[in-house]
Amino acid sequence: MQEAHTYCRIALIAVCIVAFPLAFHAQNARQKELITDGIRKAKAGNFSGAILEFDKAIALDSNEAEPYYNRGIVRTELHDYAGAISDFTRVITLKPSYPEPWYSRGLAKDFLQDYRGAIRDYAYAIALKPDYDEAYHNSGLAKYDLGEYQDAAKDFTRAIGYKPDFPEAFYNRGLCMFSLQDLEAAVVDFNEAIRLDSSQFEYFSSRGAAKAAGGDYEAALADFRKALSVNPGDVDSRLNLALALMYLSRYPEAIEEYNRVLESNSADPDALTERGVAAHYLGDKAGACADWKRASELGSEKARQYLVKYCD
Repeated sequence: MQEAHTYCRIALIAVCIVAFPLAFHAQNARQKELITDGIRKAKAGNFSGAILEFDKAIALDSNEAEPYYNRGIVRTELHDYAGAISDFTRVITLKPSYPEPWYSRGLAKDFLQDYRGAIRDYAYAIALKPDYDEAYHNSGLAKYDLGEYQDAAKDFTRAIGYKPDFPEAFYNRGLCMFSLQDLEAAVVDFNEAIRLDSSQFEYFSSRGAAKAAGGDYEAALADFRKALSVNPGDVDSRLNLALALMYLSRYPEAIEEYNRVLESNSADPDALTERGVAAHYLGDKAGACADWKRASELGSEKARQYLVKYCD
């Protein structure tokens, strides 16, 4: 049986929204009080209340940048990216030499999948603040999403140059190297990300995928198991663990892992298809065909082909 197994790519780590301190000019006392109350409410998670305070501050003086900026941050938290972009654009109009609103607007565009627009805004932020490591990092993420892996890797390298202890940048550069089929470089970057932060299951899972792609399945097993020890519910790591076991012809163990996936989601077509493959290799034709039939009903073309070829 010819098998076409692939390893799942772990999603890029999301970048946290940070409210950067801006040195705005002095405001009247009432407006400053409203802004302070808005920030306090935002920190407490009362976003709607925070926006009301910022609205009142803007009503007092529509030419003051700070309430627009903070309202944009809160709107980003609320996933109102269009509203956030409008606020950050207003800040840029009032304070064009401040890098933070350019960065924050780029982040909002990123969430709207306007990657080109995001990259332009990050570039403006970097022009105003050449050591802006977060802007380089986010620019790399946007380029990665566009499939521009070489350019993305260069941005992550620049971010690391300004912030050597930046695990996310090492990790995401490793994903670029993986996509460019430079597996050795990918493993080196994943190693560094893990050295800096061993609490992220994605780092271990992605390193395992790189090792497996290079044929080192035993080492990959250890990484997938470590990922699952950090996050037992990660389906991709468990599927990849099972797949590595399949490559090592350890079919009963692979079936155990697919069973665990199916315990939480009995309609997972990948787990059903691959469990069927393992059953086939163990000579369990009835079990294999039953799994492939169910996976085919769920839309798996691979399972349908196996049904046609191996089942009556």
